[in-house]
Parts: sequence; C-alpha cells; structure tokens
Amino acid sequence: MAIPSENGSTSSSKNKKKRNLDKHNAILEGALRVFGEKGFEDATVAAICAEAGISEPTLYEYFDSKEDVLFSISELYTRRELGRFSDLAHYINDPRERLRAIIQAYLEFYENNPLYTSVALLTLKGNRRYVASPAYQSVRDAARPLIEVFRDGVLRGVFRDDLDPYLVRNMVLGFIEHLTIQWLLVGRPKGIAEHTDTIFQMVMRAIEKEDEDTIEVRLKINGPLAHNLFGHAVHLRESDDHAAHLRESDDHAAHLRESDDNDDDQGN
Repeated sequence: MAIPSENGSTSSSKNKKKRNLDKHNAILEGALRVFGEKGFEDATVAAICAEAGISEPTLYEYFDSKEDVLFSISELYTRRELGRFSDLAHYINDPRERLRAIIQAYLEFYENNPLYTSVALLTLKGNRRYVASPAYQSVRDAARPLIEVFRDGVLRGVFRDDLDPYLVRNMVLGFIEHLTIQWLLVGRPKGIAEHTDTIFQMVMRAIEKEDEDTIEVRLKINGPLAHNLFGHAVHLRESDDHAAHLRESDDHAAHLRESDDNDDDQGN
C-alpha cells in the first residue's frame, strides 16, 4: 500500500475542506431562496434540502437546526460581501471620504442582494436569539470600520469629540436600514445607493466639528439676533392682542348702543 506523502496529505485535506465549505455555502444559498420565497416560519428543512440538492442527514452534519441555518446566512453574506467593501475603505485617507465610502458600500450591498436584505432586515432583525448568536458578532465586526473612521476623524479634528463612537455607528446604520426597509416594503423605481450623499450629509451635520467662524455665527444667531427676533415676535403678538381687545371694546359699545335704541323705541 502506498503511503501518501506529507504534501499529498496536505493537498487532500485542503481539497476536502474546500468541498465541505462549498457544500456548506450551497446549503445556505438554497436556504436563502426558500426563506425568501416562503418566509422562515413556513420554510421546512425538507424544502431547504431539496433546493440545495442534499439529504436531511447531510444538512444536520453542518447545522444544528433550521434557525442555525438562518443565522449562518447572515454570517456568510456579511463576511463575503460587506467585508470586501469595507476593506477598500481603509485605502481612503480622509475620514470624511472614508465614511462616505462605507455608507455607499452598505447601500450597494443591500441593493445588490435584495433577497438576503429582505431576510436580514425583515426576519432576522427582530429575533432576540440572533442578537445573542455568534453569527451576529460577524455583523458587529463588519460595522467596526464605522467606529474606527469616527475615532480617526476625532483625532484629526474633523469630527466632534463629545459623541460616543458606538452611538454614531448606530445612528449611521439606523439611517441606512430605515431607508432600506422602506425600499423593500414600498418599492422604489431607483436604487437605494443613489441616496448615499443624502445619508452622508445628514450624518455629517450631526458629527462634523464646527470651526470657530461657524460657532461664532451660530452664537450670534442664538444670541442677540435671536433675542431681537423673539422680542419682535412678542411685540407683534402683543400688538395683535391689543388690536383684538380694541375690536372687542368696539363690539361691546355697539351692543350697548343697540340696547339703548331698543329701550327708546319701547318707551315711545
């Protein structure tokens, strides 16, 4: 019997791992199509196996349950697709441009994978067990560049230093996911990636550090100018109230004259 060489054994092991990985991913792709068509509750393990071209025992070699399959879909797509886009952002030096690139990457990812997006945002999002699962950690890891770019912007004096980086991350993802869910539910003639600049500008209004000139103008608006405008508005309201009071007095005087005329007529 021929004894396999060390190199041959290593090569065979790599091929086996690749075959296992391919089958693992094929199950997830098939499950995604079934979940997208039937919904998670109505999807069956038998339907997933039929779509993936495997037997049920084979599925359970890779996954513990139908829910495990669902959670693993998120991990697969996040690492394979979104991670690639986020990696490209690291080559952009300016924090503002890098932030914009990350926002665009998320929107393009959701737009280019509508079936996954539907399952991820409409089915997985409200699942408490998913949030506690290892698969969800991959989603958190994929969002780490948002935290890193904000911290970098703070160090460079571009972004405000009084904001929690994790809250900033949640705000950015909230904008993106809200827009995407509306796109899924209502349907739009245009793709969501076209809204990259809109979301970027809204985020920048909240996190961008103001220069001294901007702060001075804002203080002037909130200070004497605002006081003058407010005082003028109060004066106008007082004038309106005074005019209304005069009108009421005139109406009352007219009513008294009518009463006097009626008394004179009755006396005659």
